[in-house]
Amino acid sequence: MGWSRVRLRQRAVLALSVLLACGTVLGSTGPVAAVPTADEQARQWLERVSTNMGQPGRVFRSQLTIRERGEAGEVSSVASVWIDHEQRKSRFEVRRDNNLIGVTVVDNWEVAAYDAINNKVNTITVPEDARGNVRNPAYSVLAPSLVAAYQAGQINPEADVTSTTEQMAGRDATKLSLTVRVSQEIQAPPAPSGQQGGQQSSQPRTETIQINQEYTLWIDSATSLPIQESLRTSDGEGRELTTRTAVFEGPTLVERASVPGDTLSIQAVQGMLASIDQQVARARNIGFPLFWLGMELPRPFTDVKGQRQPALVLNDVQVIDLPNAPRQAIFIYGTRDEPAVPYVVLRQMQRAQFEEQMRQANIPPPSQIPGVQQQPVQVPGGQGTMYILQPPQGAGGPPQGSARGGTGAQGSSGGSQPALPPLMIIQITAGDAMAIIETPPLRTQDGRQGNPFLDQLQLAALAGALGRLN
Repeated sequence: MGWSRVRLRQRAVLALSVLLACGTVLGSTGPVAAVPTADEQARQWLERVSTNMGQPGRVFRSQLTIRERGEAGEVSSVASVWIDHEQRKSRFEVRRDNNLIGVTVVDNWEVAAYDAINNKVNTITVPEDARGNVRNPAYSVLAPSLVAAYQAGQINPEADVTSTTEQMAGRDATKLSLTVRVSQEIQAPPAPSGQQGGQQSSQPRTETIQINQEYTLWIDSATSLPIQESLRTSDGEGRELTTRTAVFEGPTLVERASVPGDTLSIQAVQGMLASIDQQVARARNIGFPLFWLGMELPRPFTDVKGQRQPALVLNDVQVIDLPNAPRQAIFIYGTRDEPAVPYVVLRQMQRAQFEEQMRQANIPPPSQIPGVQQQPVQVPGGQGTMYILQPPQGAGGPPQGSARGGTGAQGSSGGSQPALPPLMIIQITAGDAMAIIETPPLRTQDGRQGNPFLDQLQLAALAGALGRLN
């Protein structure tokens, strides 16, 4: 895989515990220096907007139009936000092209986040030692946001924020601005061959880069409600890296009694998780041929704990079917007792989209990787090729031998580590679609490779057992 330009890490700005764990709610990952010196008007305006959004017995309600621009282009989405200041609850719901992307609900120190794309729900409790300076956790759903940062007690307005008066969307507005400089360590490309005494260092290199983050909030001078927020990041030389703009459409305050009871409910978010049957039904309608092993593949095997299992079980289905995005379906098989352990992963998408993703990531086709072995495999209704790549023996120790059955040969004496298992996949083409069967390495308690399906015969048998889903 080739080295690409530095990419900023995407930050989970909706999960409160993640925000509080960072150096600032604004999402920095290193030392922060704010410039220039601020004025004393900033706190008054942040307090005023917080007071107006948090009127007793009422819930702040608004729709947001969000535009994000970065290396991959521009993405637009629409969000709905509810903030109940008094009860310290909130909800943030994001849609793109009329498709639900995610929902986050904050209820005091509990947070539930539903990822609609991957069909995952993450529920967390904010640690007690992270709650000290927080005025109201409900506002965290607005992050990245000066309002959220102020409510989380992570900025000092008099020292950090400047205020000016200007026109915004035809209204008199107060503009609050904050600029922070973040030092961030990233992995650096390896040194060119011939340097370091003719040998390339085995230790990964890091380098420190400077990132500027410019936060802006416009407040309606008449209503003291937010009009727009923006975040622009740039490198140390001022070149723009990303820009995010959130426009508040019709912000208002509604009576709490008018908000449906489950809108701000943690349990309601947890209940959004789709069942396996529902995900399979979604996959059937994805629009290109799909393979699977059924809801259950009756084939006994010994798991990583040494226990005999009667069958592989379909434990997770992920369906990505959004406009203007690569469509794909992922089927993950394992055991009933440990559904989170992936023994077999079946990834499928349209062939042209897969090849484009590989090209953009600068990854060559498997057949062009030096040292890779390939052999045809029988697949009902498709053409399959198995690719095998043995890692260098020095990467993990002496050869381990066959990983069949999860045992393998013991490493040699002297405390040496077992060799890394071979990399194996089967790539299948069927019309304009393709599928990849992976059997990830799984370690037993004594460090041995324990996935019995990471084996040429077993992998080929899985390909032969595939059936058509649609």
